Amino acid sequence: MSHLRPISLFDRTSSNLASETQHAVPRSNYGTVGDTGTMLNPTAPASNYSHGLDGVDQGGNYFYANVSIATFMVLLASVLVYRAIQIGYAHIRHVVSMGRDTDQRFWERNQSMFWAKCKKHLLYAPLLNVRHNREFQLSSAISVGTLPGRFHILILTCYLFSNFIFCLALDWQAGSDEVVAQLRGRTGQLAALNIIPTVLFALRNNPLIPLTRISYDTFNLLHRWAARLVIVESVIHTICWAVNNLRSGGSSQISAGLATSVSYQWGMVATCTFSLILLLSLSPLRHAFYEAFLCGHRILVLLALIGVYIHLDRANLPQLPYIQLVFILWIAELAFRYGKILYLNISRKTGLTQITVEALPAEACRVTFVLRRPWQYTPGGHVHAYLPTLAWWSSHPFSVAWAEKASARPESMDIEMEKLANNRLTIIDEARRGSAMISRRSMMRYEAPSAESKASWSPEDAMVDRISLVCRARAGFTRQMYDRASKAPGRKFSTWGFLEGPYGGHETFASYGTVVLFAGGIGITHCAGYVHHLIQLYQAQQCATQKIVLVWSVPNTECLEWVRIWMDQILKMDGRREILRIQVFVTKPRHQGEVISSTGSVQMFPGRCVPKTIMEREVEQRIGAMAVTVCGPGAFADSVRAAVRDVVTDGCIDFIEEAFTY
Repeated sequence: MSHLRPISLFDRTSSNLASETQHAVPRSNYGTVGDTGTMLNPTAPASNYSHGLDGVDQGGNYFYANVSIATFMVLLASVLVYRAIQIGYAHIRHVVSMGRDTDQRFWERNQSMFWAKCKKHLLYAPLLNVRHNREFQLSSAISVGTLPGRFHILILTCYLFSNFIFCLALDWQAGSDEVVAQLRGRTGQLAALNIIPTVLFALRNNPLIPLTRISYDTFNLLHRWAARLVIVESVIHTICWAVNNLRSGGSSQISAGLATSVSYQWGMVATCTFSLILLLSLSPLRHAFYEAFLCGHRILVLLALIGVYIHLDRANLPQLPYIQLVFILWIAELAFRYGKILYLNISRKTGLTQITVEALPAEACRVTFVLRRPWQYTPGGHVHAYLPTLAWWSSHPFSVAWAEKASARPESMDIEMEKLANNRLTIIDEARRGSAMISRRSMMRYEAPSAESKASWSPEDAMVDRISLVCRARAGFTRQMYDRASKAPGRKFSTWGFLEGPYGGHETFASYGTVVLFAGGIGITHCAGYVHHLIQLYQAQQCATQKIVLVWSVPNTECLEWVRIWMDQILKMDGRREILRIQVFVTKPRHQGEVISSTGSVQMFPGRCVPKTIMEREVEQRIGAMAVTVCGPGAFADSVRAAVRDVVTDGCIDFIEEAFTY
């Protein structure tokens, strides 16, 4: 039999078509396919198209697979070039603007209005008007997810539409049996190929995250849509196989094929498992039973991938290397992840990582990990916490609220807490004092730094082994942890566990003259580390930052206790009054005297925070380039995003959102 040439587009010339129709069926020379099962009616026309690569345009399959790979590589290269330019630009700005006596007026302006409009209308834009990370709620306990951003939709549309076009690039002038066989081959090829990004994007240690500085949250979004595409293509692939088998010998042929072919059996297992994964990962179910979903999801994915592997291996199909690569990536990531967990948390001399869990007001817990070995801390990062005494297998992501060396705090937590309780400078105390914020000084006037501010800061200072988190009690794990701590003597208990990370924290903000941090509720844990780190760099004259504005929205003043011991340290830092201003908005004060307003560097206001008003004022008073970050509930983050978009064309402003959507 002659070999069917690859079809590049939808049409063929009539001469080629006439030549090919002289043969019973076009066959492939891409290897011998085995384990095709018993054929009940081998003389039926459809039998020639019901198994293996017969009738499959494998040349076209390779072509469109290569187009997909090339497109991905071009997109990746574009992102890497963009990030390299961005990092280089920020580094130059950092070096030129570093110190307290620099003029940063050049960096205040947008050097490209086109790029500013791209940020406003594409990169920072939600799909429609404002809503992006605010979840759609079916009830107080069940949500159906969030809306992707405008740029995300553009990427996803191109990805999904290209796969749709590739699946339709068939020889539609051929007989229906051959068209079905071509569609079976095309969807099988693309499904196997798309499993690679599906698994890669789901890995916590995805190598593309540090390379591109794209958040795990974005890759998780891409993972979900790539997985849906794999499932749809797998189902179509199976249906096409069933159609030609049904035409060949009816339902008996389908049963015979499944009964006599291990490849078909495991292919069916994979398709059914993929379909079950799709049903169980529907947003309401995923959000309502997330811990159970996560455990079951991993088991089902492993079963599906094993099914695909056996299906390809037993039939000797050319897509087998795709799945081998998937297993290599997954196993390598697991080995790296758990190897790092064991290294950081286990020591032959000191045992396991020790954990102290303390119940705080407003239903939250302070969780402190004393690691067995130090790791390098970067502000804005997050970790995954394992507490086997509460949840044996599951881990949960939390922002790092504070990090320090254990040697820097030789006294026990109890003694330290007692000292802070008896002699402290709190946010409320600072607001009562009403000390005036040093006005925006002339950027050309040099003020001699104090002895403390001359102290140098080095990367070695970032090596820490005491990590603190603050966890708001919701449902499941966090509720169980809070209930146990609140009932324990002294409202705290000690246990052992593991810490995984750090992840994220790619932005340091050290090259920006003005940094505005918005925190909603427990989102303060994302911002506190940035404030502390930037003031440290300011003391050592190693950053361009000359103005920090921390805006924190809380329901009541009890929430201030969540980070009180760390804010006390920040308020006592040398140089803090020169650059830091804190605004606390109490949305639900219990009585009128609970909120104290002042004109000092720490201000408290009753009512909701209005990011639009704050951003308009800060843009007018900015120093140099401005960075704005937000961490908080979806509706709060969306309002900050909208406020930034309104002013992004007025100056050099970058927006970074910390989000944990799932």
